[in-house]
Amino acid sequence: MIPKRPVVVWLVIGLIMVYCQIVIGGITRLTGSGLSITDWDIVFGTLPPLSDAEWMTEFELYKATPQYEKINQGMEMGSIFQSGTFKFIYFWEYFHRLWARGMGFVFLFPFLFFYAKKWLPKPLLRNLGIVVALAGLAACFGWIMVASGLIERPWVNAYKLAIHLSIGISVFTYLLWTYLNYAHQSRVTVLGPLRSPRWVYGLLGVICLQLFLGGIMSGMKAALIYPTWPDIGGEALPGVLLDRSQWTWTNFRDYDKGPFVFALMHFLHRGVAYVLTGLIVWYGSRSELFGRSKGHLSFKVFVVAVALQVVIGIVTVVSSVGVIPVSWGVLHQAMAVLVLASYVIHIFDLKRSEVSALSPDSPKMTAVAG
Repeated sequence: MIPKRPVVVWLVIGLIMVYCQIVIGGITRLTGSGLSITDWDIVFGTLPPLSDAEWMTEFELYKATPQYEKINQGMEMGSIFQSGTFKFIYFWEYFHRLWARGMGFVFLFPFLFFYAKKWLPKPLLRNLGIVVALAGLAACFGWIMVASGLIERPWVNAYKLAIHLSIGISVFTYLLWTYLNYAHQSRVTVLGPLRSPRWVYGLLGVICLQLFLGGIMSGMKAALIYPTWPDIGGEALPGVLLDRSQWTWTNFRDYDKGPFVFALMHFLHRGVAYVLTGLIVWYGSRSELFGRSKGHLSFKVFVVAVALQVVIGIVTVVSSVGVIPVSWGVLHQAMAVLVLASYVIHIFDLKRSEVSALSPDSPKMTAVAG
């Protein structure tokens, strides 16, 4: 018999590490650390600068970037514990990249062992292949994102950051789905298609859209422009959005040169949050949802996660006067991933309950057969 527990533990460790990577990425972004390392050696990049001369070399490379010239001019070397210094921002970007490399090793060596032991069934192997492909894509786009801030702008491109974050969350989500399918397999070998109404997946789409908009908001640090709620800079609908001359490709490309895109992202991000809340209330009011024993608890967890996320989001916005508080900003990003995870678990529970209902051993099917 193939032992299952070691593989399950390995998948759980992977989930925890990917989640931590997303959180560390949030800290890196909010501390302005993402552009502190201008190059990354695949082989020797594991080691940080170990001498004063090596530190000075890294610092000189950073001084040639637009971020130093336009934002951090006069920054001191400092220490990794001193906020606002070069060693501090270097540490967080280094730690972010090192953690990613660590995830690779944690995945690779157990995988080779399990594969040699033939403990990995083919469906699991296919799912893990997709996870690896997504992780590789996230790594590639991570460098594309960093490169966008090393040429002209003193920060990374917000749209590329949102894509990088979305791919990273996709890695976590698909790994979660892989874990659920392997660790909680139904008695039915092949799970049938989900028969729930399409709006179950529609709600998932709205959540994903909200996460992407949140990524753009984060990349732009848009909370600094309109740190107010429920209004947006004193208006329910910013007047700049009603100006047809503002709706140009140039404004979207050079979003940091005017208030238009900042106002638009605030309006969309908040608007989708209101729509999402309404959809959840409507979804929860449908009596058939609570007739499914597997879906009841997971939906409650999802609702609580959304409620917490709304509160955290409001506090983050109104606290972003002059500077975005790192603790609230990171918490907002971390909770966003948990909101998505809780809904994915809910979908899985619905799927399992439907498969169980269709199982020949279920009371309904037995009665039909009789």
